[in-house]
Amino acid sequence: MQDVPILDNDIISELRDIMGDDFEMLVLSFQRDGEQRLAALHKALKDNDSDVLRRQAHSFKGSSGNLGALQVSRLCMTIEQHAADGDLAPLPALVEQLESAFSRACEALEGL
Repeated sequence: MQDVPILDNDIISELRDIMGDDFEMLVLSFQRDGEQRLAALHKALKDNDSDVLRRQAHSFKGSSGNLGALQVSRLCMTIEQHAADGDLAPLPALVEQLESAFSRACEALEGL
């Protein structure tokens, strides 16, 4: 995942141009949504609920991709695929990586 940038600067630039002063609200919304999705992913892991894992990862993949959070989006795609395949063994480590990538993305977005 190290070869994937944290953020897609082209997407960020386009969103800033389109949203203007509302860009900060978009970032805050992404942060709140991400925290809720991570909590839901942890609960689904605890419950061994592959369907909830898949759905949460899918939704998080979309929102992070729309905002240009590339590492988050890629990890969500991997989690979604493992959950869809019923392969839950690698998911605790992947969710941990996702948390770290989400934190880095939020820090990078706050620094803009």
